[in-house]
Amino acid sequence: MTDFPAPLSDADLIVPLNPSGAATPLVCVHASAGSAYPYLPLARLLGADQPVLGIEAPGFDGEQAPVSSVPDLSARYAAALREAVPGGAVHLLGWSLGGLITFDMARRLAGAGVEVGRVFLVDSSPPHPYPMPPESETAGRFLHDIAASLGLGDLRVEIDALVAGHDGGTDAFFREVQHLGAWPSELDARLLGERYAVFHAHTLAAHTYEPPGRYDGPVWHLLASKSPPQDGRWAELAPDLTEHTVPGDHHSIWYGDSLRRLAALIRSALAGSVPGGETEAHRNSTFQ
Repeated sequence: MTDFPAPLSDADLIVPLNPSGAATPLVCVHASAGSAYPYLPLARLLGADQPVLGIEAPGFDGEQAPVSSVPDLSARYAAALREAVPGGAVHLLGWSLGGLITFDMARRLAGAGVEVGRVFLVDSSPPHPYPMPPESETAGRFLHDIAASLGLGDLRVEIDALVAGHDGGTDAFFREVQHLGAWPSELDARLLGERYAVFHAHTLAAHTYEPPGRYDGPVWHLLASKSPPQDGRWAELAPDLTEHTVPGDHHSIWYGDSLRRLAALIRSALAGSVPGGETEAHRNSTFQ
């Protein structure tokens, strides 16, 4: 992997999604792809008075080396936040891999005396270290994630066929992907290779993360109704846990009515209330 120079300040990784407003900032941590911009529609729904900051992964802009450790990412982001929001409280949110990083950041910031308000884990699987899958499986998942984020779920079968029939390196594989009929021309083999380096590093980070302890502050886990059932480890790691289910799958919760439901739950939690209803899966007695 190419070594890139570190930025002058890791605060450059923080992206203002809604810089205005007087409320405590909500900081949204990237998923495996590394981009903060999937959170932009959520930021718009949370209201003009709610500041929202995103965190973009090292390497996403092609100017740094990707980082393959949750604690290393967490440490950099926590330091960046203390520079960007000196002395101030923050709320934290992370989707998918971002949930693991967010959990680690919450422990790290709270341990350093920073006031951490609400912590949101959005459809984030609990940490369980396990071996990395084969390269072809990781590359296939990478392409499926891109296709789903672009509304190209119909390409799943074609992507799976490419993965099953390809025994070369990822460069050759990505060159073939460009020829899928609906694949965006701007996502060429070169850009896919750069993005995949970040995704691969983050997959390794997720597969090797074991939290050093629990986090005792309030945590909301917002799950997609179509995601596989989880094993309950988040309740062990975050005993002050509230869970809600949002209609949709891992990607569709960021669109349409599902996103509006997600935003409504987050707004309610930020305002200090916890809505009841049929979607609630678990609530700690603190919120009864």
